[in-house]
Amino acid sequence: MKISCVQTNPGAILEENIAQLESLISTLKFQENAANVALLPEVFAVMGSDTLRLQSANHLGEGIFRKLSHWAKASKHFLVAGTHAEISEQANKVYNTATVFSPDGALIDVYRKIHLFNLRDPQGQPLYCESDVFAQGKESSVFSIQDGTDSWQCMNIVCYDLRFPEIVRREMNRSGPLDALFITAAFTHQTGKDHWEVLLRARAIENQCFVIACNQTGFHSEGRKRNWGHSLVVDPWGNVIKCLDEEVGVLNVEISIEAIHSARTRLPALQDRVFVN
Repeated sequence: MKISCVQTNPGAILEENIAQLESLISTLKFQENAANVALLPEVFAVMGSDTLRLQSANHLGEGIFRKLSHWAKASKHFLVAGTHAEISEQANKVYNTATVFSPDGALIDVYRKIHLFNLRDPQGQPLYCESDVFAQGKESSVFSIQDGTDSWQCMNIVCYDLRFPEIVRREMNRSGPLDALFITAAFTHQTGKDHWEVLLRARAIENQCFVIACNQTGFHSEGRKRNWGHSLVVDPWGNVIKCLDEEVGVLNVEISIEAIHSARTRLPALQDRVFVN
């Protein structure tokens, strides 16, 4: 499988962010006889106020979601399409929705972020609360990517979900072992420098799967928040195969399902799990 993580620095102007993404996606190289997969960051279309988030929201199949389908088809890639604001049934709230499109532009998976980051001061007053604008998702899911004769079982999680390993294990209990865990994020510089890589490596080791993570980078347009970048790919043994720094750009790497079989043979941790009530 050929992986491309598209690391961007979106601001508050949607048109500029889309132009940056289109430019980067146009550089993707299609590789024959392989599954070509591109991954985008969380909330790639706009980084700004809650008002901007609400104004930019679309229904599935419309607006930005329609554009994502077009990008997948034009590039001939599976597009693990980061997240974008999806109009919800709740007034003044949207879902932070991750979508996946096949190379023919078909929508093959939808995941609405479950864990919302809510930061409060010692007195309980909100400092930054995603739940002010985002409605909480309820369910995880899996999707398949066909790579020649190999079928990869994949799952999407979003940013703060990374800190809650039970979301992955619960899905594995229902759907079976994962081959690739995709993580789309806007992980901050403050926490990223200490937690980003170690959490990603932990998810790869404990689930004996590839972890493919695409993060935003750089300062927000307001200059108050900085993202960590460092999009990377981790193998099932916990080794970082390749990593970007804090530049805007594309990380390209090839991965093989044989590495999963090797890790699980060397260390049969998944089959040795014991479920304790």
